[in-house]
Amino acid sequence: MKFIHIADLHLDTPLVSLRNNRSLIKKRRAEHKQIFKDVIKLAKEESVDFLFISGDFFEQKFVEKSTIDFIIGSLELIPDVKVFIAPGNHDPYIKNSPYVTYKWPQNVTIFKKKIEKISFDDVDIYGFGFEDYEFSEDLLGGFKVDDPEKINVLVTHGSLNAKSKYNDVNERDLKQFDYVALGHIHLPKLDNKIVYPGALAACGFDECGEHGLVIGDLEKNNVTYEFKNIPAFYSAMLKKYNVNVELGREASASEIVSGGFDEVVVAAGASPRRISLAGAEEIGVYTAEEILTGKCCAGKNVLIIGGGSVGCETAHYLAR
Repeated sequence: MKFIHIADLHLDTPLVSLRNNRSLIKKRRAEHKQIFKDVIKLAKEESVDFLFISGDFFEQKFVEKSTIDFIIGSLELIPDVKVFIAPGNHDPYIKNSPYVTYKWPQNVTIFKKKIEKISFDDVDIYGFGFEDYEFSEDLLGGFKVDDPEKINVLVTHGSLNAKSKYNDVNERDLKQFDYVALGHIHLPKLDNKIVYPGALAACGFDECGEHGLVIGDLEKNNVTYEFKNIPAFYSAMLKKYNVNVELGREASASEIVSGGFDEVVVAAGASPRRISLAGAEEIGVYTAEEILTGKCCAGKNVLIIGGGSVGCETAHYLAR
């Protein structure tokens, strides 16, 4: 049985770093939606059985009606795919949540705070999610799956071994599952059968690194999967639709004008920004990317400047 696992798309995220440019915010939000369209398309092309969405699907405080209509309409395009959503701390299952106030397709299961099980012939899908912006209750301590002989999957949103207020789950309680579909950490973390796919798309300039999804097959004692990053996925789409890409050459103004293009997109890229601090090289000032990729090694006592997603994830990584 084939599955796709995604998390942390944060549709309609406020994009604070672009707050002075509404047109760019609109474009970036549209790009997030396009990426989800591509997930739906991939689910069709790969004939997947299950789609796991492990929380923070959208921003409860900012999400627009048109976005919820878009989500529901997209999920209606894959009626044969069983979709499981575990609400997170940014899209909790509260009384005014779209999870409550909208009618969702029949192929969609939205988990609530208590552990729920959905059974199929060979697979039991367990899940639970947030019903508030914080979640401190330990639901998995002492919990046992009903049938260890079946393929057992857990879908939820939370922190692993972090002692946090965002559904702290302990690794020892997850060993009974064949696959654990987690969300909350924005960097991909594939640890045998306990998997964070990371944010499906970057939500800010501080979220460098790979972004994508996990696709795999469920078999008892033999769950296989791979991480597909968004650039690799788009490369495959470029090839499929015969899009010509030329690298290593400069595009002159005259060439652009005479090219007969309908649209011209300038994508200059970005790099991690270093702070200007006297003596930085001597005391060891690194970017999050250098720490997370292993290029630089942090000491025992670390100061992290910046409280965005990457800063928090780097702190979590070092704490472990």
